[in-house]
Amino acid sequence: MIDAKFKVRRYVTEFSEESEELIAEYELLSFDLEKFQVEFGESNRENPMFDCYPIKKKNVSFIKRFLEVEPEWDFDNKSYFVEAEAN
Repeated sequence: MIDAKFKVRRYVTEFSEESEELIAEYELLSFDLEKFQVEFGESNRENPMFDCYPIKKKNVSFIKRFLEVEPEWDFDNKSYFVEAEAN
């Protein structure tokens, strides 16, 4: 999804732990900055969350509400991140 306020694409990336290669990208259907800041421990409320934020098992129930297509979560073999990219 394109964040209209900040003009960035918001999405989730999936990487192989073994090769560190990008496996997939999953579009976010919506993005609520305040809720994401709380969930991912961003204490600076002025930070628009343009960095990569790792998704842990504890974040799955939160993030899945924002995904149309959900990864087959495998935290032993894969890493997941919330990312932003200039549009």
